[in-house]
Amino acid sequence: MESFKLEIKHLDALQKKIEGIEAASEKAVKRLVSDFKTRAPGWVSTAVTNVYGIKKADIKQSLRVRRSRDHSTFKLGGITVDNIELVYSGRNLTLTHFSMKPAAIPTRRVSTPKLIPGQNVVVEKGTGKVAAVKPIIPYQVTATIFKGKREKFEGAFLAHGKSGNILPFQRAGDARAPIEVVKRVSIPQMIKNETVEEDIYDRIDKGLQARLQHHLEQSLKKS
Repeated sequence: MESFKLEIKHLDALQKKIEGIEAASEKAVKRLVSDFKTRAPGWVSTAVTNVYGIKKADIKQSLRVRRSRDHSTFKLGGITVDNIELVYSGRNLTLTHFSMKPAAIPTRRVSTPKLIPGQNVVVEKGTGKVAAVKPIIPYQVTATIFKGKREKFEGAFLAHGKSGNILPFQRAGDARAPIEVVKRVSIPQMIKNETVEEDIYDRIDKGLQARLQHHLEQSLKKS
């Protein structure tokens, strides 16, 4: 289980920057923190899905919003402002989160029967104990971990997991068993990707600056 914490940086510096301005601006900062809580998850999801082939809904499910443990509150004039943090956590995800194909266990079979060893099967003399079956047509499991790049997973096959859902499996060695569920990156690992993380903070900086300006203008109009 990994986690990634995101909060407004330099909030104390912002406090000093606007001290001395009309009291109405104090409310603007409190609204800014509220904006971070509601808008930042969207900025994070956009940055992640620009690089990885995952749905925004899956990213949202890994999010918890809580009061910041490092910078909990500060006083700005007569208003107490709570800083909050976004915490993304979770384990490595299966290929089902990355547009896995096929999405269901294939059922299409070959048209020409094949002879395979079988128990208690008697056919023409000299052919031994075999059975004529039509196996499922071979298929290739693929997934889009990175956006626009579909990856093949050699030897992977689909089967029902313990909960009944369909999952991709691979053999851990050369033998038929054991088998393991095919997993890749976690949400925190995606966010820590250098390109993604840089994009996230850029979106937050620009987004919060625009929102602060908006709230200041609105507050000063009413003052």
